[in-house]
Amino acid sequence: MGAVKGSISLMKIEFQTANTLAAHAVCVAAGTRDGLRTAQFYVRDMSRADSGNERRNVAFLSGLVARMARLADRFMTWSANLAIALFLPSWRKLPSPFAPGMMNEVAEAIRKNSLVHNPLFNAYFFRAAIQIMGRYSEPPYLLLEHRVDAARRLLASEKITALPEPETNFLARTLLALVETAAVARVGKPKGSLRLFEDTEPNIATFAIACVALLFAEEGKPIAIQDEDEFFAIVGALILPRLKDISAAIAKRDVAGLSRELARIKAMY
Repeated sequence: MGAVKGSISLMKIEFQTANTLAAHAVCVAAGTRDGLRTAQFYVRDMSRADSGNERRNVAFLSGLVARMARLADRFMTWSANLAIALFLPSWRKLPSPFAPGMMNEVAEAIRKNSLVHNPLFNAYFFRAAIQIMGRYSEPPYLLLEHRVDAARRLLASEKITALPEPETNFLARTLLALVETAAVARVGKPKGSLRLFEDTEPNIATFAIACVALLFAEEGKPIAIQDEDEFFAIVGALILPRLKDISAAIAKRDVAGLSRELARIKAMY
């Protein structure tokens, strides 16, 4: 009997160790990619060194730095595209919020670590945030994947009650975690007349849109819309009047209040 108990304990330790190693591997991989993204962000920033004064009277050194930065940016983009095409062509594909049961899959993926596949939680919120930032701001902008993963791990460490959790409550906790880890590191200049990130903290605005889009799609609301970019734009316009109240609830870390705000938005659509 003692040998059996010892064997079970050993299996539990091995499982926990493997799970921990997988979690660290996910974090390290995301951190490595973020290092490359950060480097390219600053390269792109330097590539505009000769853009002042409508490119007139630009110092020789500024022009040289800009030209070298543009060459480096093209090489880094080409390398990234080649690596994705060779190893994982689906990497840049946004996990569609329109897919049946996507919210449940995202919730279940919070506790899944894989050495091969990026957790669905990370994949959805990272790719959605990229699309949202690209709609409301000019490049370059910087989103850090390891901070999205930090939000996932933060949620995984929370104690969940045995009763089924309301969707708005799950998304409220998710939004709080994503804002706390602040994955949106830099946003660019506003695109056109769109001033979303000037009026609202970028992490709150970005991830509120991503969460509400997931909530609406789960309800089967966008019947006539099958384009994610258009859908995010509609969601952004719809929640704009509620962002001040959402920000206030986040500042208080009021999960119940934030859940109520999400429920009101859900009822508006």
